[in-house]
Formats: sequence, C-alpha cells, structure tokens
Amino acid sequence: MNRIKIQHFGPIGEGFSDDDGFMDIKKFTVFIGNQGTGKSSVAKLISTLSWLEKALFRSEIKENYVTGYNRFVKEYVNYQNIRNYFRENTVITYEGAAYNFDFRDGKLQINRNPGNIEEVYRAPKIMYVPAERNFLSAVENPEKLKGLPKTLSTFWEEMQRSLQELSASIELPLGNAKLEYDKLNRIPKIDLGEGRKLRLSEASSGFQSFIPLFLVSRNLSMSINRESNSSKNQLSGEQQQRLQMEIERIILDTSISQEVKENAMRLLSSKYKNESFLNIVEEIEQNLFPQSQKIILFKLIEYANRLEKNQLILTTHSPYIINYLTIAIKGYQLWNKMKGRDQNLSLQEKLNEIVPLNSCVDGEETIIYQLTENGSIFKLPSFEGIPSDNNYLNHILADINDSFDKLLEIEEEIV
Repeated sequence: MNRIKIQHFGPIGEGFSDDDGFMDIKKFTVFIGNQGTGKSSVAKLISTLSWLEKALFRSEIKENYVTGYNRFVKEYVNYQNIRNYFRENTVITYEGAAYNFDFRDGKLQINRNPGNIEEVYRAPKIMYVPAERNFLSAVENPEKLKGLPKTLSTFWEEMQRSLQELSASIELPLGNAKLEYDKLNRIPKIDLGEGRKLRLSEASSGFQSFIPLFLVSRNLSMSINRESNSSKNQLSGEQQQRLQMEIERIILDTSISQEVKENAMRLLSSKYKNESFLNIVEEIEQNLFPQSQKIILFKLIEYANRLEKNQLILTTHSPYIINYLTIAIKGYQLWNKMKGRDQNLSLQEKLNEIVPLNSCVDGEETIIYQLTENGSIFKLPSFEGIPSDNNYLNHILADINDSFDKLLEIEEEIV
C-alpha cells in the first residue's frame, strides 16, 4: 500500500498526526473538508508522485534529472499549478511500490525499493480529472484557447480520444439520454429522445460536468482491460521504440538461456503496459443533483472494481457522496454474507436494486480523510467498517436543522 506524508505545504500545516504522519492511499480514498483546506493539494501531489514513480520505473526519466536544478518543484509539481505552495519547512514523503520520494529542506531524494520491483509494481494509467472539466463541454474547440491549465489540456486530450473511439452512441446512466459523436464536425451531442438532440455545449451544467467524467473514466477503465496488444498500442512512439530496442538487446544476448530470455521479455512487456487505473477526481459532485451524484459515484466504483489494483481517489464537499459511499460499504457487507447461499439469490436481486453488486465497496479498502482550517488532517473513524457520520459535512446538515429549530422557537415567541 502506498503512503504519503505532507507537512507545511499550501494550507496544510502539521498534516496527518497518526502513524508517523503518513496517510495510507487505499483502493478507495476520499478527502473532505472546507474549501481551501488542501484537499486538491493532496490529490495533486499523489498524482504527481505516482506519475514520477511510473516514469522512473519505465526509464523514461533518470533520478538525477528529477532531483537536479529542483525540477521536482519547477517542472513536475508546477504541472499541477501548485509550485507556490512550497514553504521553507515543507516536507513531502511518498512511499510507493517501486520508489520512495522524500522532499525536505528544499531538496528531493529518490530511493529505489530493494528487490525485483518488476514483480510487485503494476504501472497505472493515471488520470487527474480537474474541477474545471465542465469548461471543456461549454466551449467548443477549447484546444484553440491559450493559457489552459496543463491538467485541463491533458484531460481534454483523453476526452477527445474517448470520443473518437466511440463506434456508436452510448447510453448515459443519467436522464435516459444517449451520447453520440459527430466525428466529421467533432461535435459531441446528447440524444434526449423523441427527436431531441443537443450539442454538449448547449446542455445543462449537470450534463456538462457529468459526461466528461463518465466518458473518460469509462473509456480508460475499459482500455486497461483489453488484450495486451491493445495496451501496447497505447504507447507513444518513443515508448514503442524504447521497448523494441530492449527486446532486441535481450534477443541478441547469447549469454542467457532461452528460458531466461522469455521471462525477461514477459517482464519487459508488462513494464510498458498500463496494468491498473488510478482515477483521481476533483469535486465529483460538481453541478449534480444528489441522485446524479449517486449514479456517478457508483459508476466510478464499478470501474475501480474491475481490477484489483485499480484505485479511486476523490475530493468532495458533498455529504451525499459520503452517505452513498456508506451505503456501498454496507452493501458489500451484506453481499459477503449472501455469497454461496442459493436461498439468498432473491435477496441479492433486492440488494442489486439498491446498490449494484459491482459497485459495492470493501470498508477495509476504504479510507476518508478530513482536512481542517487549522492545517491538520485526521482520519474519519469507522464502526465495523462503516464511516462515522460525525464528520464536517454532516455537521453542516445538522447546523441547518438546528438553525431552523431556532427559527421555529422565535416564531412561537411572536405576540
């Protein structure tokens, strides 16, 4: 399991206080808290360090290049537009399956983990879904605009690739609508039925936020599950050339046996494949009605569940997301009790109507962190795997109810 420690970075002060300051990054990891408390900062650092680990593993960059001239800050972290969040006493430590990173006193150190990391590391396809994604729906041809954030440009490229790979219209799990793509004019459209069609740029803000997130997550999760040849086709020209050179070197090496060559070729092939999907989503609830929040959450969980090593990381302000996640965890617990018992098949059908079985969540693989205005981070407690309702988001709902009760009391005193 990967872990990260963050101190004195942007709005984050002492950070997480348990377990030596390290936050576990589980299969399902959620960050909640008020705006400006550092939720996205944590998610962006996880994305950056995960990408660096993969690039080092694939020999696309060298350790001394990353550490030299402070490129970690000026180039890699700057990609996420958080370069100015560093302070003199900033500490960032990331422990991955292949590499460990430690930034302190203004310098980055990188250590490769001992052992055969090729056997334990599963290179992920990393997608950072920025909060500004609905801009890509509202504006046609955004690639012609200058000054777009780099993360938004990258997401736009994945969105275009996903649209181009559509062979037909697809049903949306929202609003009984379908998505189709006019490849000739490069225009995504929503088919609302009864002959009504809208350009995505004309659709509601909910559709404009939902469709890019749904489409890209769906396409990437499917691509990871395709045959190995398809995974190879996703490599860039430079990566394919490097892979071919390493294969030829192994083939021409007369000092090793054929069996060793075959094992080396198999490991090498996996090195250049994306074998898991790391989906990092900012503000999953953006512009969505509570019921729509449930739909997209359950879909993202379904995609994460397709492979054991897939991960889903979310930032949210929505109490509904936490409560729906709680339902998914409870659904998993009930499903586990039903498995292997034929007499419970009808109960499984009932459960599936409430929580799709492929969207159930193991509470042991789920963790929720709450970030506070004073710069600290703490783990949301759980009881028998169910997240506590004693959290910031539910406190806001309770405050609303309390305020209304007080208004009713005032009303009773009016003469």
